[in-house]
Amino acid sequence: MAVAEMSEQINPHLFISEIRSIKADDLWMSTCYQRDSIAIHTTWKQEIPEVTALILQMEEKLNRFNPRPHWAKLFSIPSETLQSRYPKIEDFKALLQKHDPQGKFRNEYLDRHIFGI
Repeated sequence: MAVAEMSEQINPHLFISEIRSIKADDLWMSTCYQRDSIAIHTTWKQEIPEVTALILQMEEKLNRFNPRPHWAKLFSIPSETLQSRYPKIEDFKALLQKHDPQGKFRNEYLDRHIFGI
């Protein structure tokens, strides 16, 4: 319902959207780690300024639910906030450090969102 309030704003910039429920799992970096979730999937038109503004508004409305965005989707949640929503983030970082101590397989995305660099 929080996002439905924005339907008139969202509709002109959207190709398709899907809302689904997902059962909790035990995958450390999953958006559904240890909690049942509702996922809102969107395919946006290539209207970057408008879509960026809508994403910010949607995140503001959904913030009270402590959303965990899909890692391959657009979001603007700051690294510190994002990391606080993943209970196993420190274990995940330790695993990355153990298996890739020089960061050879890291990229800008991981540095920004996981390591807060």
